[in-house]
Amino acid sequence: MSHLNNHFISNHVLKINVGFLLHEAAGYNRDIDFDIPVIRLADDVDLRYLRGTLRFTRTRRGILVQGNMHAGYQAQCERCLEDTTLQLDLEIEELFVYPPTPEAEFAVGDDGALNLAPLLREETIVHVPIRVVCDADCRGLCAECGQNLNYGTCTCKEDAIDPRFIILKQLQKGD
Repeated sequence: MSHLNNHFISNHVLKINVGFLLHEAAGYNRDIDFDIPVIRLADDVDLRYLRGTLRFTRTRRGILVQGNMHAGYQAQCERCLEDTTLQLDLEIEELFVYPPTPEAEFAVGDDGALNLAPLLREETIVHVPIRVVCDADCRGLCAECGQNLNYGTCTCKEDAIDPRFIILKQLQKGD
């Protein structure tokens, strides 16, 4: 699979300083818009874009993050092996605990930083379908010559049969 160029925006842009929210009363919130081009969330998750608005709300237990994000996930079609971009809609709702506790999956650090990258990685992985196809009508590759059948036909014989199964073919014809 060809990869996006190596000019990813660092996932450090997803470390948000929410220290100003920690000094506010419960219920105070702030919306933050995101429009990030090619970003690597983790070694195994690359996005062509990440867009949306998240609301950060101060609660008694920490910071509640809510909103919708739209992501372009780079994948490979399982039929033709071409790169394709899946359009993912991610509904985000997670509490980042403050002060941090060992049992909290997501927490605001003592420095007031909240890291969205692990949460967005998880949400992306959950939303990627098990079977990725570039198009519902993708014709895939010829099993004999490897021709991408979306771009043209191949010259392989349609009656080509694995030599181990010739006897079964003869039985089917009644020979």
